[in-house]
Amino acid sequence: MKKLLTLALAATLGVATLANASNEDFKTTSSVKATEKKVSITLREGLGKVRLAILNSDGKKLHQQFVKVTNDVMVPYDLSQLPAGEYQVMIESNIKEPSHDVAIFTVETKESISSYPLVAYGKVIDNDSFKLLVIGLDEPGVQVEIFDQKGRTIFTENINQAEGFSKVYHLDNLTTKDVSIKVTDKIGRTKNLYL
Repeated sequence: MKKLLTLALAATLGVATLANASNEDFKTTSSVKATEKKVSITLREGLGKVRLAILNSDGKKLHQQFVKVTNDVMVPYDLSQLPAGEYQVMIESNIKEPSHDVAIFTVETKESISSYPLVAYGKVIDNDSFKLLVIGLDEPGVQVEIFDQKGRTIFTENINQAEGFSKVYHLDNLTTKDVSIKVTDKIGRTKNLYL
C-alpha cells in the first residue's frame, strides 16, 4: 500500500511538472508588444485554436476573440478609444482540455504624442511691438518666452487657451530685431521665432 501511494504521488508530481513545462513553452510561443495605444500579439505556428482576451486593470473582459493558428500570425489591437493605462492580454490554448494553457501579459498604453509640429507665427507690427499667433493646440497650455540678443530671458508667460490664441506684445527699451521668441506647448512641442 505504501509503495502504491508513493507511486501515485510520483505520478502526480510528474504530471504537474509536465503541465508547468507546457505552460512555459506556451509563453515562449506567444508574445505581446504595446506601442502607445496599439497592441500586437504574435502567436507562433502550432498553437491550434487560441482564445484572446483584453482585460482592464480590474480583470473585466473588454474584448474576446478566437484565432486558429496554423502559421505564425500577428493579431493587432487598437486601444485608442480607451483611456491610457494598464491592460492585460490573456492567451488561452488547448481550450477544450481541462488543463488548458493560459498566459497573461500586462501591457501599458500611453497617450500618443501629436506627430504635427507646433504652429506659431510672429508678425512685426511696428518697431517695438509684434503679434504672436499660435494655432492647432491639442491641449490648452503654452509657455511663451522672450529672449534678448544675448539669450537672456526678458519675459515669460503661460497662456492656458484651448486650440490657439493671438496676442500683441509691446517691448520696452528694445526693438523687435533685438528679441527672439520660444513657444512651448503642454505636450513638449517647441517653436523658435525670430522677427
